[in-house]
Amino acid sequence: MEFKEAVTLCLTKKYCRLKGRASRSEFWWFCLFTFILNLLVALLGSLLPALGSIVSAVQALWLLLPTVGVTTRRLHDRNMSGWWQLLPLAAALPAIAGAVLESDGLLMLAGCTVALASLALLIIYALRGTAGPNRFGPDPLDGAGV
Repeated sequence: MEFKEAVTLCLTKKYCRLKGRASRSEFWWFCLFTFILNLLVALLGSLLPALGSIVSAVQALWLLLPTVGVTTRRLHDRNMSGWWQLLPLAAALPAIAGAVLESDGLLMLAGCTVALASLALLIIYALRGTAGPNRFGPDPLDGAGV
């Protein structure tokens, strides 16, 4: 799958789709698209702060559902539940306790666990999906997953 095809697919046909599977190329091309868009919005924000804030908020809302969707489908390709993408958020829970208890140790622990959880997910996203069909559908590399 090429850049344009992946971005078009994620922003149109699969805008809010949580079912099925996403190949690595679909996922990573969409990640690159969002990264480039974030850079452009940040540049706009540095030049025109008021407009940049509005555009940033609109962009975040516009990309929320397709990002959750493609990430869920990527995890499905590894035969994992889409709920796993919440792992870094769950790992941050000690930070809430640390802030309430004013504990630097809990805040440090939270930072480390979030970093480890994020790294684990990054590795999972980079691994090849399950070969052949799995419980979430056909293998996207077989051409039946689109």
